[in-house]
Amino acid sequence: MPEFVTSFANGIKQTWSGLNKTQQWAVLAGGVLALAFIVLVVMYSTRGPAYEILWSNLEPTDAGAIVSELEKQGVPYELTDGGQTIRVPADRVHRVRLSLATMGLPSSGIVGFEAVGSTGIWSTDFERRVQYIRALSGELTRTIKALSGIEDARVHIALPEDTVFVSQRQQPTASVLVKTAPGKNLTSDSVRGIMNLVSRAVEGLTPENVTVVDASGKLLSKDVSYGQGMEDISMNSLLELTFAAERELENRLLSLLTPVLGPGNVVCQVRAKLNADQIRITDTTYESEPPGVLRSSQETSESYQGTGSPPGGQAGALDVPSYSFSGQGESQYQRTEVLRNYEVNERITETLIVPGAIEQLSVAVVVNKNLNEAERDTIAETVTAALGLDPLRQDQISVTGMVFDTSLAQMFDESPAPAEGFPRVYIYAIAVAAALVLGTIILIIARRKREAGIAAVLEEEPSLALESAPAVSPELMARQRSRDNVERLARTNPQLVATLIKSWLLEDER
Repeated sequence: MPEFVTSFANGIKQTWSGLNKTQQWAVLAGGVLALAFIVLVVMYSTRGPAYEILWSNLEPTDAGAIVSELEKQGVPYELTDGGQTIRVPADRVHRVRLSLATMGLPSSGIVGFEAVGSTGIWSTDFERRVQYIRALSGELTRTIKALSGIEDARVHIALPEDTVFVSQRQQPTASVLVKTAPGKNLTSDSVRGIMNLVSRAVEGLTPENVTVVDASGKLLSKDVSYGQGMEDISMNSLLELTFAAERELENRLLSLLTPVLGPGNVVCQVRAKLNADQIRITDTTYESEPPGVLRSSQETSESYQGTGSPPGGQAGALDVPSYSFSGQGESQYQRTEVLRNYEVNERITETLIVPGAIEQLSVAVVVNKNLNEAERDTIAETVTAALGLDPLRQDQISVTGMVFDTSLAQMFDESPAPAEGFPRVYIYAIAVAAALVLGTIILIIARRKREAGIAAVLEEEPSLALESAPAVSPELMARQRSRDNVERLARTNPQLVATLIKSWLLEDER
């Protein structure tokens, strides 16, 4: 081994032995961190391009078609999640997605009206009918999947055969299976919208013949009614309407009583009973004012003047009534008949009472103090007037005065308030960081001043350095030379330094 390498190795060994345990561990930790940093840099610089998700939650048919097309285009890809997710290089995601979209991929295995044109001329009526139903179901499935909160859907349509006999005609039906996104639930309005959407797309299909089921098998369409306007209120809608009416009345009471009694000193509860029946009343009135409206009129007039008998036969005859006249004088005959038909004056009044009307109210008001009889009556009268309570509906009101338990609120009020400005943890962190930085700066400055003072003393009095050299300088100077050699070798050949340190560590373990 060359002398320079031997001297360098001895210098490193002396330097290592001159360090204490803490310094040795610090040097080892620094070496490990430097090695890890180099490994990360090498791995990052040598790894391939990053992959991003092209599509996820794919059907097997769509995944196979997309993979086949990617292989044709020479695009690298990765399959994850059991083949349901496809990843491609990040810089090619958008280009590949647009290219596949022009081919109709992914189609989610849904066939729409684009397949109708593929029907051959030799297809039977039954085949055309099946293809039409399949295409219509696919288009409805695509539309329903586009709704917010729906992750997947399936539509089945049953169209009965056409017949010329009215008694044998059957109504079409449809079934819809929906899978909602995690954390999403379909409201009654959403279910009603799906039912109306499907019914309007199929000729002759009514909303009540559409069944909607979720992925768990729950029948969603059972509580949805099928009327129009305000009469279309199901049981769920009635409960929601009741809850909304109660909250609205409670907010009105709080906004009325809080400015008078103070915030937090009043609690109100309203119980409402709403009408759930739909009533249609038809009232027909006939007016007796004569003569009414003339609908038709017929007038007949007859007259005769001359000698002899007037027209007609003998009185009492069975065929034609006649009259007799004896004598040879002149005779006259005149008859007028008028027939008028009048319409009867009729007025029809139809009244529709829809569900949702308030039938009864029960109100409870609790005040945070003891109330006397006058105060209780005043509050009761105010609430009665504000909510329009009606004794005929047997509405009830209760006003109670009692002291509230505010121990929990007082506990929070007595807790020390947080300091304004920055939180205390930030202040402590800043103070510690400032102390560390200041201490480091002071240590560096003190060390530099000490080294500068020693150098100045040695330069001004060389004799002092020579006198103290026989006692102190041989070991100190040798260590200094060894340290200089180590630093020089570490700069020129770091690989050799690492090998030596590793060999020393192995010797220490033995």
